Amino acid sequence: MGPRFAPIPNGQGTGRALAGEVVASGRELNSNESESPLRFSKTGPLSFETVALIHSEVPMSRLLIPALLALALPTDTPLATEYKTGTTYTVTVESEFAMETTSSSAERDGEPVEANFGGDLSSELSREVVIKDHILAVENGKPTHIRREFATLKGRSLMTFGENERDSDLDCPLQGVTLELTKADGEVQTEVVEGSAPDDDALLVGHELSLALDALYPAEEVSAGEAWEISGENLLRAMGFNQEATLFPAPAQEEGGEREGGRGGRGGRGGRGMRGAESAARYFAAATWELEGVLEEGTEERDGAQYYVVLIKGEGSGELPEREGRGRDREQRLWTPSGASSPAIENSFSIDMEAKLFLSVAGRHPSRFEVEANLTTSSTRERQRGESSMITRSERAGTLEHTVDIERTEVEKEDK
Repeated sequence: MGPRFAPIPNGQGTGRALAGEVVASGRELNSNESESPLRFSKTGPLSFETVALIHSEVPMSRLLIPALLALALPTDTPLATEYKTGTTYTVTVESEFAMETTSSSAERDGEPVEANFGGDLSSELSREVVIKDHILAVENGKPTHIRREFATLKGRSLMTFGENERDSDLDCPLQGVTLELTKADGEVQTEVVEGSAPDDDALLVGHELSLALDALYPAEEVSAGEAWEISGENLLRAMGFNQEATLFPAPAQEEGGEREGGRGGRGGRGGRGMRGAESAARYFAAATWELEGVLEEGTEERDGAQYYVVLIKGEGSGELPEREGRGRDREQRLWTPSGASSPAIENSFSIDMEAKLFLSVAGRHPSRFEVEANLTTSSTRERQRGESSMITRSERAGTLEHTVDIERTEVEKEDK
């Protein structure tokens, strides 16, 4: 992006308008008009009014009109969603997360143990979400009353360990439910207006009225090439991971620690005792993030429309907390007898991610969010049984493909 200029009374750099030259007003100078200096500095863009009046204050330099008018165009791009009453946003989220063990080893009392502790472990987790937000009221540019329809909530978990397989369709209590959300005095009130209210009232808490992708916007207007920091909290909201437990709550456990809802054992000996597939949301929430967004130059055409593009890159790392409950890991159940001491766990991970956010120039709203992420984990466990100890080590790798599409429609006004 070129420098931004504004006229100043004193400074360096002068230009002179010559007789017969056309100035910003479109008027040609005559030979009786004197030439005088025009000074510029890199303080900001010229306004159209300033350009139009330059000829009457100080004659312009020998610049072409297109170049001068280009300086009058705004160089800052307002990245913000323009909410209007009567607008509907249809948000479609598709997510695929796959993990597999890349290496594993074990040793007892310093001697290698020939055992497959998680070497054949793999998992896949998929999500499909369609939510329709109908904007009913807007104040100061923000929605204050919306109707949110959970049109589609689908999830599938596939866990494989050797010949064992557990394939589960995830329970989604808000499927087919419509909520009305009203914000007043900073508080969000939630009412179920269609469908069956969930048994757990906690699923009605934590809903926000604005689009989740709004969380990726910079706090101030930016120019092309400028970067801004994005917090881990805002990344979680943009991806919908902050609502993971609301949209896809963990299934209840049966007696004995088994979870309901699975179809274990397809093609093997059954999946009893196997937990569900890993969720990317757990890693993203536990990570410490270094993340920034950069507004790219110009616009990009997609399907005949123009979009601003924000490139988002970053990395996160941390220690993943141990899952609560029974059946945490197969190797723990195989080796650790009842009453043995709890394992000391090291469970580090790192994430590299790259994403693109597309914002509709005409519609003034986020249109598409594309995320690709690679994840690696390293786990070390040590267990004691009397004077004997066992150490197991494993490394895993995963990939995440996550997209959000937003379609904006407006209610057609009836002719009166």
